[in-house]
Amino acid sequence: MKKILLGLFLGLTALSFSAPSFVNVKEIERKNYNIIADIDEVLSYYKIFEDGAVETVTHVYDQNSSAKDINDMFKSEIINENVKSQDFFETKKYYISKYYDSSEEMYIYLITGKNSKVKNGYTSILYVTELNLNKENLGNKANIFFNEAESYLKK
Repeated sequence: MKKILLGLFLGLTALSFSAPSFVNVKEIERKNYNIIADIDEVLSYYKIFEDGAVETVTHVYDQNSSAKDINDMFKSEIINENVKSQDFFETKKYYISKYYDSSEEMYIYLITGKNSKVKNGYTSILYVTELNLNKENLGNKANIFFNEAESYLKK
């Protein structure tokens, strides 16, 4: 889990410094999230739940990419020798990928929103947990996570 967070942080810090203008950073900080990447076109923050699960939210502004491109970019950061893809599916709102990390014995869910409140803005959520969620439960979690994450977007 720490390796995933570190990998995301290192991958995202190759960009310049300054939070995206379409995200309300002060509200995120007020809600006690930990910001791990605050750069020109990317903002990434996380929280750890009482059960040890971790939610990492990343807002990306990119005029030259689609939601699918953003999802694929994060996929390439997740997969390694211990992390294997278990499932991929789409809903009307999300691209959802499910992975299992055999070294950490954790499930990793990558959820990328297809449509954003912000033009050329994309939100991806990485949820790491011991729980093996089915599609229905994962869809419900995705809705909860995205409702909160999108509440920090400026229109």
